[in-house]
Parts: sequence; C-alpha cells; structure tokens
Amino acid sequence: MSGSIFNLNDMPKVGVYFGKFLPPHRGHLTAILNAATKVQKLYVVVSDNIERSRRICKESGIPEINVNLRIQWLSQELIDMPHIKVVKLDESNIPEYPNGWPMWAELMKGAVGDNIDVFFCGEHEYVEKLEEYFPNAKVDLFDPMRTTYNISATEIRSNPIKHWDHILGPARPFFTKKVLIAGSESCGKTTLTKSLAKLYHTSWSEEVGRYYAQRFLGGNEEIFTTQDFSRIAHQQVEQDYEALRCANKLCFFDTDATITQYYSILYMGERNAQVEACVDPDKYDVVFLLKPDVEWVSDGQRLNGDQEKREKLHQRLKHMYIERGFEDKIVEVGGNYNQRLNTIMDYINKNLI
Repeated sequence: MSGSIFNLNDMPKVGVYFGKFLPPHRGHLTAILNAATKVQKLYVVVSDNIERSRRICKESGIPEINVNLRIQWLSQELIDMPHIKVVKLDESNIPEYPNGWPMWAELMKGAVGDNIDVFFCGEHEYVEKLEEYFPNAKVDLFDPMRTTYNISATEIRSNPIKHWDHILGPARPFFTKKVLIAGSESCGKTTLTKSLAKLYHTSWSEEVGRYYAQRFLGGNEEIFTTQDFSRIAHQQVEQDYEALRCANKLCFFDTDATITQYYSILYMGERNAQVEACVDPDKYDVVFLLKPDVEWVSDGQRLNGDQEKREKLHQRLKHMYIERGFEDKIVEVGGNYNQRLNTIMDYINKNLI
C-alpha cells in the first residue's frame, strides 16, 4: 500500500494571526488552530493600544482587560503546542486603526522577528493593506462570514454570561460572577455555600480556617499563632483561584480574608498585616452577610453561643467589611435556612445571570 508522504518543508515557514483578543473566544481559537496546520511556525500577535482597550472595556461595562492578561489566556490555551508562539504588539504610540498602517507594519515585523510568509485573518478589510505593506507574504482569509462560530468579542463583552460557551476556558475566571457568603459563627454559611454551588452546577471554595486547626494544630484552637493566620489567608487565596478555574458562570466562596482577619483579632487580639494584604473588595460581585438569627449549633469548634454576643460579633464583622470598602456589595440575609437559600437564589437570578 502506498501513499503520499507529508513533508513539513513543503509548508510555509512563518504565519501570523493577529487581533486584540478582547477577549479571546472560540472563533479565534478555531482560526488559530486551522492556521497552525498550514505553517511550520505560527505567531499569534496580540495587538494593543492601552487607551483604546481601556475605553472599549469601560464602554462595555467590564473591568479593564490588559494585554498581559490576554496573552496569559492565549498562552495557557496553547501551552501544549510549541510551534505556536504568542507575542505582543504595542500600538499605543501610533494612530488608531484605520490610520497608521506604515508604522503598524514596522511594529509587526519587530514583534515577529522572522520573515512572514502568510497572514491569516478573518476580515476582508485587512487584505489590501497587508498585501501592500507585506508584498512577499500571502494573505489567507479564513471564514470571514463566521460560519463556524458566529460570535464577536463585542458581543461577549456586552453579555459574557449569555455567551459563556464561546469564551476560552482560561479567560472564564475573569468573567465569572463571584459570590461571597459571609457571616460569624453558626450562621449556616458552609452548608449554604455548598448548596448554592450544587444548585448552579458550579464550583465553590471552602473555608480553609475551618479545617486548619485539625490539620496543623492537632485540633487545639488555643495554640494559634500570628503565622497561622497568615498561612490561612495565603492558602485561601490559592484555593479560591483553583475554584475559579473550573467555575460555571458563578463561583461561591465560603470565606474571605476579612473573615480571616476577624478571627485573627478574635484569637490573637490584633490585626495581621499579611492577612490584611489579601483583603480585596473588587474580587466579589456581591457579599451575602448572614445574620445570626438561626439557632446556634455547637460543633466542637465554635466558641460564642450567647445570642447577645453573636449580635455584637455580627455587627463587628459588618463594620469590618464596610471599613474595607465592601459597603456597596453587602446584602444582609436573615430568616430560616429555607428563606436564606431562596432569598439568595432570587437575587442571583435577577442580578447576576
């Protein structure tokens, strides 16, 4: 049986696929992987004008997506494909498109650093200029009608949750709605957090501090040190990140650094600077602060069952959140367990998804 032998040397050496990737999506990935089958080496060039990108994100009502973040997302997606290289092209000091083509062409040559044999693009409007400024390179127009994935970055920015399936996996944590369930002892936040995550078919991050004493202190909460609370805060940040990586539109958090600081003060009598450095109100879209109006349940770890003291500790925690810039995100939730669950679900359904 005979057949033709595929020879890499017959393929063009260097190809380029470029764009803002604000954000990168399935349409981009389809074009990139198709282009990668046609050249020996593919450069994915992420072009960026800092002010334009900020303006676009602001107009879309989303946080700024800087160029390094976009490069990270694409690099993570393409990490196991060594013949694809993601590079940056900084357009900040040249006229915005459609002006500035001569300067853009020089920047492109510098970003790639190799002789470009072929450009891959999905826009008819680029073809003429690419042929003018790169006369030795071919232009391969890929799916300009978007028949494979009829989606644009503009549409995704306007409603990321609606277009969730089109967003590349590494970029999804950025667009995930982040829900913090907070409260003092015995407010039911751990069970509530897990229940919500299961109901919305997504991930959650558990409270590291809840299990820390058992794992590292032999179950003895009387021997906490300042360093223990620093470690708890650090481990919580890492666990939160892992939960975000596999989130489905929403991610639920059983605690945050403010609560860790709350317990640091409770146990150690002072604030912990390393814990404080982990406090980030911008990390969450909403903070559901549970009132201490359900029955206090002893689980062997809880210390403050007196109702008057529970109320005081609740107010102290609330004040700590306000003091750290969370005020506009706090939604206090009370009632029995069923009422709490349905109140939060109603808020999420109306405001987040």
